[in-house]
Amino acid sequence: MNIFTAKVITGSGRGKSLKVPTLNLDPAALSVTIKEGIYACYVQIGKKIYTGAFHYGPRPVFDDSTSCEVHLLDAEVTKAPEEVIVELVHRIRDVQNFPSVEALMQEIAEDITAARGILALSSTSL
Repeated sequence: MNIFTAKVITGSGRGKSLKVPTLNLDPAALSVTIKEGIYACYVQIGKKIYTGAFHYGPRPVFDDSTSCEVHLLDAEVTKAPEEVIVELVHRIRDVQNFPSVEALMQEIAEDITAARGILALSSTSL
C-alpha cells in the first residue's frame, strides 16, 4: 500500500494517559494520497519491525487538530526513536466523533483487534 519515513515528534501525551501510547509522527511525511482514517500497519524502528494501528486525521472527541500517530501493538518503546518507517497495510475505518472518551476507548479497542486480525493475515514489504 503506502510506505513512508517520518520523524517522531512530541505529542500531547494523551495516548499514554488513555493507556494507548502512541508515537506522534510529523504529518509532513505523508503523501497527499493517504485518506484520513485508522489503518493496520507495520512500523520499522531501527532493524526491528512491529505491528501497529495508525491514526491520521482530526481528533474530534477532543476538539483537537489533525494528528498522525501510531500505536505499537503488544510492544512499548522506552525511548522514542528519531524516525520510523511505516507501511500502511489496510484502512480500517474513517475518523469518527464519539459522544465520550469512554466510547472512543471502546472503538480504539475494536480497532486494535481489527488491526491484529488483518496483520495476522498479511506480510510486510519492509
